[in-house]
Order: sequence, then structure tokens, then C-alpha cells
Amino acid sequence: MTSLTAPVPPVPSDVPPGSVAWLRATVARFSNGDDHTRRRALAVSLLDDVDPDVLRRKASGAAGGDSRLVVVGVLAGELGLPVVPSDVVTVAAAYHPHVTPSAEAEAALGRLVAACGGTTDELAAARIGLLIQACEATAGLIGAADPLVRAGKSPEEAVAEVLRTDPPVAHTRRRVRGEDVLVPLAGTPFGAGPRECPGPAHAIALAAGVLRVTRDRRENGLC
Repeated sequence: MTSLTAPVPPVPSDVPPGSVAWLRATVARFSNGDDHTRRRALAVSLLDDVDPDVLRRKASGAAGGDSRLVVVGVLAGELGLPVVPSDVVTVAAAYHPHVTPSAEAEAALGRLVAACGGTTDELAAARIGLLIQACEATAGLIGAADPLVRAGKSPEEAVAEVLRTDPPVAHTRRRVRGEDVLVPLAGTPFGAGPRECPGPAHAIALAAGVLRVTRDRRENGLC
């Protein structure tokens, strides 16, 4: 077993349905064993119906603004989810286990569950989890690649360089020999093995699309 394929630190499972703690306990990201295998496969199946080229085109046609809202709005639209992107941003800030969720995050999650059909099941958690995973990480990729686009690289070249040299998610947590450790992601920006990100092509497409529209707006004096 390598560090990247080691289990993730477990999260509490006896939690109120529909809470941020429920989301953590029900997504693939914080699961192990058979639960992780099943939940990751569900996330992959959801993304199988989403064409990265469509994401790139729609992101490049966005009106600009907060890249997190653009990324979430485009992906949610292709997943058929009528969410408010700012709700995803709010929940994303409380997603990781070391953060105590605010009342605002809990309320935002309730609205996201309702947008996903109102049932607190693994499908709803997978949908919300995909939006959250796309939110901060893809925005980080966009922010890191933008100076390279300003310097003359194409959006695609800039994204590839950032992923190769300075990925926005530098570490991930694993439980190794009974201890929780930070595992570097250098050389494997989307992880590896059974815990690899389910949508690297989708993340790259969204980032490149947002970078393209930002570049075009800048060249036209619109931002």
C-alpha cells in the first residue's frame, strides 16, 4: 500500500441527516472500503454524462466574475441541478472535518439537498460533493494559471504547467500506520489509484474555459 492508496481518516457516521456532518459521512471523499468504492463509482457515473468539451465551451461563454460561481454554475447546469452557486461556496468552506460548520453552511446545505431532490441519500451527497470538489480546487487552479495566461500562454498550456509544477491542492490526508499524515500530491495533482479524482478532464476543461473568457474580457478592456 502506498501513502496515496492508504485509507482516509474516518469521520463520524452517527450524525443528523442533511447536516454538513452527514455530507462528509456520505461522500466518497471521506469514505473507505466498500463504501468508498460504491460512492466513487456513483460520482464517476454522474460525470460520465457530462462532456468536458461542453463544460469548456459554456465556461468560456460565461459573463465573468467569481470563478467559483462560474465553475459551480456551469457544472451544476450540466448535471441538471437547479442550485444557487453561492450555496455551494458556503458549504465548501465548511466541508473539511477540521472546520465547525456555521448555521449559514447548514442552511445552505439544506437548500442544496432540496435542489437534488430533497432526499438525504448517497445520490444527493454525490451530486453535492462533485460541486464542492469542483468549487475550491478548480478556482485555485484558475488563480494559479491566470498569471501564465497574462504572460502569453494559452489557457490549456497554463493549466498544464500549473498541474505539473504547482498544483492547487498540494497535499491530501491519509491514515498511515495508525496516524493521520499529509501526503504530497506532487506529480499526481489529481491523486492516484482507487482514490484518484473522478473528473480530471472536467476540472481542466472548466479551468481552461474560465481562463479563456477572462483573457478575452481583459483584452477587450472589460475587466
